[in-house]
This record gives sequence, C-alpha cells and structure tokens, in this order.
Amino acid sequence: MSIFNFSLQNTNNTQPISSPFWSINTVAKTPKKWVKEIFKIIWKILKIAFFIFMMLMGLWGCFQSSFDKTVTQNTTMGAGMEFGFPYGTTGDFRYDLQIGVGVDQYNTFSEWTMVYGPFYAIFVWPVAYVVHNLMYLTRHLWGGTHALLAIFLLLLVIRGLTLVISLQSTFQSEKMMEVQGKINEINNKYAGVKDPNAKRMQQQEMIALYKKHNIKPFAAFQQMFLTMPIFLIIYRVVTILRPMKSISLFNIWAFSETPLTRVFAGDWVYIFFLVLVAAAQAMSMKIPQFLANSRNKKQNVRSSIPLNQQSNANGQSKPKAMNKTAIMQNVFVVVMCGIVAFSPCGVGLYWFLNSFFSVGQSYLIHKLIIKRRQEEHDKKTRQINFKLE
Repeated sequence: MSIFNFSLQNTNNTQPISSPFWSINTVAKTPKKWVKEIFKIIWKILKIAFFIFMMLMGLWGCFQSSFDKTVTQNTTMGAGMEFGFPYGTTGDFRYDLQIGVGVDQYNTFSEWTMVYGPFYAIFVWPVAYVVHNLMYLTRHLWGGTHALLAIFLLLLVIRGLTLVISLQSTFQSEKMMEVQGKINEINNKYAGVKDPNAKRMQQQEMIALYKKHNIKPFAAFQQMFLTMPIFLIIYRVVTILRPMKSISLFNIWAFSETPLTRVFAGDWVYIFFLVLVAAAQAMSMKIPQFLANSRNKKQNVRSSIPLNQQSNANGQSKPKAMNKTAIMQNVFVVVMCGIVAFSPCGVGLYWFLNSFFSVGQSYLIHKLIIKRRQEEHDKKTRQINFKLE
C-alpha cells in the first residue's frame, strides 16, 4: 500500500523527490536551447566589450586633443592639423595640403596611418576621407552648401547605424515609465525602512518586476556611451578638414570662425547663428518630451496610489521630479550653447542639423511605440474574447 501511495504521489508531482541526473528538469533544455543560451552570453560579452571600447576611444580622443601637439587644432589654413589631398593632387589650394609652409605644428593627414593613434586611424580617417571627397565632388554648389550637404549625409549615415541602439534605449525608458506606478508602490512600501532584510526584499521585488516586464535598467543608457565618441569624431573631422577652413555658409558665417570671438569683434550676424542653434537644440529636447507626455497620459494613473501622493524612485513628488528634469534640460541647452559659442561654426552646424535628426527620430519612435501598444491591446482583447466564447 505504501508503494502504491508513493507512486501516486510521484504521479501528482512534476519531479520525484530524489531525481536521477537524467530527470525531466535536467534534460529540459534541448541542444538548440543550450546553443541559444551560449549565443546570448557571447552577445552580451561582445556588447559590453564594444561599449567599453567606444568609451576608451572617446576618452583617448578627448585627452589626445588636449595634450598631443601633433593634433593641435588651428582654424588658419596651413596651420595645425589638416586633412586633405596630397600636395599637387588637384591643384586647388582649398583641397590640397601644403608643403614647406614654415608654420610650427603643421601636420598633414592624407592617408591611413597609426602615427596619430588609434582614434584618428580607426574613426577620424575614414569619416574625413568620405566627407572630404564628397565636398570636392560637390564643390561648385553655392554658398558652402556642399559642406552643409556633406555633414547632413554624414549624420544620416551615423543616425542610421545607431538607430537600433537608440530604439532599444528609448523602448527601455518607455517600459520604465509604464511600470513607474508599480515602482512607486514598492518604494513607498519600504519607505523609511532601514532593516537590511527589508532592503533585500525591496531589491528582490524590483528585480522580479523588471524580469516580469522584460526591463533592462542599464539598456536605457546605451546611447550615452556612443554620444561622446561620435561627437568627438564629428568635431575633429570638421576642425581638421582643409576645405572647411575656407567656407562661409551662405557667404555669411565662416566655418573656421568662433561665433563668440566674431561677436566681440563687432560682427553681430553671428548672434543669429547662436540663436538658431540654441532654438534648434531646445526644440530637440522639448518635442520628444511633449510626445512622451502625450502618449503616456493614461500611464500615469496605473498605480493604486493617488496621483498627488505618487513619488518617483528617489522619493520625490512628481511635480518636483518634473521640475528637476526641466532644469536639467535647460542647463544642458545652456552648456551646448556655450560649446557652440567657443567652437568653430562648423561644429555649430553639426549640432543644428543633429537637432532635426533627433526630432525626426523621436517622432518615428513615438509612432512605433503607439503601434506596439495598439498591437498589445488588440492581442489582449482577442484573448479576453476567446475566453468569453
């Protein structure tokens, strides 16, 4: 009878109390699943290695520009570091590098070389090569618009290559927004608690919530790891290209000139350049926020806690958190205006065009998120209707 009872007990359970190594749980993962798991681990390692490499290259380029005299920036043609065709290639002094100019720290950069380090060899040279050749092919366009076209196409390629990372980063931020009410509930549940066990339970509840909704908190910061090296690449390309030093956009703003320097010299037309760049930068930050608020109005009431009592993950009330975000955005715009004011106008043009790309990308992501939510809503509706039938 005991044997019979034991067999019944085993049939009711998914696994015997003492299971051999060939039990169901042990062999549950098929070779296909094991291969998939291995590839996921390899992919994570490669992603981490890639972001670390990009950060190191960004830091390398930043420090090298500050301390290495061979890559010194100079807005005067025939001085500092310059990228162009070898001397005598085209016969056009705006595109051909000079020889025997007698200027200190003049370093030519026309072919792939590791002399200037990995940042210039791996990143700056290929981008400068493409932009320089494109500018030469379109050099007959009026008012420096060939430089405008070259920077636009460069941004188009870069934005296309980083679109997947931008989408992942935004989607993760959106998921965090969608479960913000649940996060608030967990934080309020353990508010003021100093017991280590309670803190551990809070952390476990957070991990379970993230796992349930497939949220990867650090994925939202992926785009930040690419921002610095990409900006440094564009900055160096704009400042070392020889033809950039001879261009005046619309015959008004010289690419090689620093806006603030020209303003102090009495050239007030550069004030309009600063105003345009600042307005575009502010627009690129406000419009994505407006789109996010418009699609997340219903998400703000998901928590069981009244809206006026909700707080964010740091325990701040929503109005305070929103004010803090607005202040950070305003500070960022001011910082960007400062960078543009003290940088050559070619860098300012990059930020101006980049702002419009940011707005376009935000609108695309906005539409994709709405479409995804609609598909999820339709799927849930079909499931409910199926159960009712």
